[in-house]
Amino acid sequence: MSDVELSSLTKRFGETLAVDDVSLRVEEGEFFSLLGPSGCGKTTTLRMIAGFVRPNEGQVFIGGEDMTLLPPEKRGIGIVFQNYAIFPHMTVFDNIAFGLKMRKVPKREIRGRVGKALEQVNLDGYERRYQRELSGGEQQRVALARVLITEPKILLLDEPLSALDKKLREEMKYWIKGLQHSLRITTVYVTHDQGEALTMSDRIAVMNQARVVQIGAPDTIYEHPADRFVTDFIGESNILEARIAAVGGNECRIAVGGVEFAVPPRDGIEAGQAVGFVVRPERVLIGPAAQAIDGTRLTATVIDRSYQGAIIRYRMQLEGQEIVAEVPNRPDQPDLADGAEATIGWTVASGELLVD
Repeated sequence: MSDVELSSLTKRFGETLAVDDVSLRVEEGEFFSLLGPSGCGKTTTLRMIAGFVRPNEGQVFIGGEDMTLLPPEKRGIGIVFQNYAIFPHMTVFDNIAFGLKMRKVPKREIRGRVGKALEQVNLDGYERRYQRELSGGEQQRVALARVLITEPKILLLDEPLSALDKKLREEMKYWIKGLQHSLRITTVYVTHDQGEALTMSDRIAVMNQARVVQIGAPDTIYEHPADRFVTDFIGESNILEARIAAVGGNECRIAVGGVEFAVPPRDGIEAGQAVGFVVRPERVLIGPAAQAIDGTRLTATVIDRSYQGAIIRYRMQLEGQEIVAEVPNRPDQPDLADGAEATIGWTVASGELLVD
């Protein structure tokens, strides 16, 4: 195992700036995700770590060694792509053994290592099967085994779940995380799926427009987004346009339309300043639950109600702005019709100020 360090990585394709001055460190044994929308630079960053793309500026260090100019095969990395790249004319055994055969590893050793790799990915007994006989999840596990058998220092995963259906994606993300945890292999994972990143990662780097805009643990990224982009991109958020009504000591109050309420204080703000106020839909309480808390309580009007199985989603009007609440589908929750007035609320610590 090794750590990975990127120092001021920059990549241009013609006049297009694909990656702009990216610096970060992935600790040994860490599951680290590069998360962002299409075109933000995350895959190009991964390919520079792998050695498939050479940066215009900056350096790539693996295990403390400068790998910037070395070819992929000299870096001790293993990579799994979106399409798995399984050879359809080969059995599972031959697919997994391919890298070892290219390295001229003795046949007896190959048999032992393939057997161990199959155990690691829960595919014992699949040796004689071909690609056409495998499900999407099984193909993905073959691709992982083919990489792991070469004992790489670093595992790189480029959106490996994107080709799977929703149910299988849910199953596989827990399986991959469990495998990574048991092997303790340093892993860099590229995805545009916020749920995958939040579930699987030890830390996340959120990218936008070729730059890293925030690095942190999943709960930090979700609960304390650095800016409006991260707030919008990571899950669903209510962002209410507000102004600072009063600041003093450890207290801060904001005004949304004609109502005021307390919010967590933040450095560098002053009375009258325009801000955004963020509260996640699952933190917005309704009816008796809202009335029971020590925090903000307001009155909103239901615009529409959406049944989503485990949750009920309410879209509501609050002082001329929309706010969404997601409440558990339980008998003790109120069932509100369109046009109904409802008491809503949240604890002070549930909100966050955004300053552009």
